[in-house]
Amino acid sequence: MELWEQRRRVLLTKQPPLWDHTPFDIIVLDEFQDCTELIFWLTSCFVLANQGVAEGEAARLVVLGDERQSIYSFHDADSRYLTRAPELLSPITPYPWARTSLSQSFRLSHPQTRFINDVLLGGEPYIVGSKAGPKPIVVRCNPYDSRQLIPELVRLIEIYGAKNTAIIAPRIRNNRPLSRLVNALSKTGVRIDVPRSDEAAPDHKVTRDKLRVSTIHQFKGSERDLIILFGIDSSFFKYIGRDLPDDRCPNEIFVAGTRAAKQLMLIHDESKNLMPFVSMEALYNTSEIVNLTENQADIRPPDAPGRPLEFGLTLPRSTAVQDTARYIPDEVLDDIVNDHLAVRRHSLSLPDIDMETVVESGPGKRFYEAVGDLNGLVVAASCELEVAGTLKTLGIDNDAVINAMPPVESPQHAPWLCRRACEYEAKVSGYQPRNIQMKNHAFDWIKPTELAKARKRCSKELTHSATDFTFEVRVEEEFVVDGQTTQIQGQIDVVGVSSSSDNNDGGGNDDGDDDRKTARIIWEIKFVSQLSNLHVVQACVYAYLLASESGKMPRIILYNVRNGEKWEITPLNGREGLRRMIETILRHKYTAKGEMEDKEFSDMCAKTMREVQEICWL
Repeated sequence: MELWEQRRRVLLTKQPPLWDHTPFDIIVLDEFQDCTELIFWLTSCFVLANQGVAEGEAARLVVLGDERQSIYSFHDADSRYLTRAPELLSPITPYPWARTSLSQSFRLSHPQTRFINDVLLGGEPYIVGSKAGPKPIVVRCNPYDSRQLIPELVRLIEIYGAKNTAIIAPRIRNNRPLSRLVNALSKTGVRIDVPRSDEAAPDHKVTRDKLRVSTIHQFKGSERDLIILFGIDSSFFKYIGRDLPDDRCPNEIFVAGTRAAKQLMLIHDESKNLMPFVSMEALYNTSEIVNLTENQADIRPPDAPGRPLEFGLTLPRSTAVQDTARYIPDEVLDDIVNDHLAVRRHSLSLPDIDMETVVESGPGKRFYEAVGDLNGLVVAASCELEVAGTLKTLGIDNDAVINAMPPVESPQHAPWLCRRACEYEAKVSGYQPRNIQMKNHAFDWIKPTELAKARKRCSKELTHSATDFTFEVRVEEEFVVDGQTTQIQGQIDVVGVSSSSDNNDGGGNDDGDDDRKTARIIWEIKFVSQLSNLHVVQACVYAYLLASESGKMPRIILYNVRNGEKWEITPLNGREGLRRMIETILRHKYTAKGEMEDKEFSDMCAKTMREVQEICWL
């Protein structure tokens, strides 16, 4: 159960969280700059529960953190939980507070901290190094031209080792310059791990002995000897930090610049401007400039800071369906789903179909690759082949290829699908390292018996309700909010035609009898440990787009082949209700609100503390 769900249960039952172990004398609250209102609630509950076990004796609190490393505002984190901790936590601790600064870094060298303080922080002596080391390197280049850049990177990677190197960027997905660079490096033989999503936690078995590609948020808390920063330029304020002042270093950039244990490298795209707060004089004084361009003049100075902050709604030009609700806090998304949808959860209690998610990909069990995402593709493709005779799930639209593949009963059938899935994912994502690193793999991690179970389970679900299936149905629409337009687009896993006259019409459908007899059903097929509201929203956005084309709402089914879990979703107010739901989600995701006012923040924390005290002191 999610934490926010547990909180709601506590409020409903008036039963406080209990701690029945040996009480602590000291409680350390680390990384408190990343605290949210929900974590503040949990922390306060724990402190009081600990006090209850200690027969009323309060533990001493130690609060640690760095307000410059507060980078999770999209999860409603706020550094004021750290900076105002004595005030906020005073109701649950009787002891006086003492403040101390820990400015020395045992990771960073003196040249690195000079670069950070002088170039990024305007000369503020914020952080102190602890050792000697080389100057940071700024590579001035055209990142699309790998002929000179790749040898420079390979030279440093050979010095420090791929396992001690990471490339960090503000974003990974849909980043063509980065994918081109990573693919070129991979072709030189460098082993690379590219995460399957921007928010996925790293699997240390998979990342071991490889160069890591990571977003800033994924890499927070980690370090490697060689850190290569990519895409750190003024465009950050256009796409990510549009509500942030450009006369000071954003916390995300500070975090990225402090990850290198030995060598920091910044790849500067000659066609981009440096961030406005960067000191050019300090840049040349504290770093080694490597010029890979034909332009011998100095790097172009950045624009003057002072652009107006952009608050309010700003829609992107396009929105992928699977990204619609990403990064929205779980409790917010749950409220949105409950307001607009009725979700009927069918509990079938089928045994899990077990498939390996990490497989060996190199000699001596030294290298491993994550393949969990490929399992989902293979299962969907196998089902598609059985019920429709096509393989659009894997991007194959050639009958000759399908006819030439190993037959279903062949031991080579599952490996053939796995290899095709790996190739297809590399094409769609733009990142080739896994496909390159598995070129000699047998692709035999899925047992034919397990694939047969999955195929049978998925096929039975589809054919029980419909006929005439089409897979990977592309849908898109220009969606307008407050005069702004974003192109929502994606591909529905399965669309089927139901021959039954008594099927659910999807909510608010006024079609006649003939239309109901040929009602469409959409399936979003998953192979995951559990379904979530993210999947619910994804399926409903697909349904809205399909209904916009036909004028008729389809039935909406979310199906998890792994455990047979099936959710049927009914919009409470038909297609218009789905439109309002999507608008609400887009507003929440793409509206820059700025930081909460101090008084509002104080009032929120005081309300949370009263809630905790009322429950824990009943």
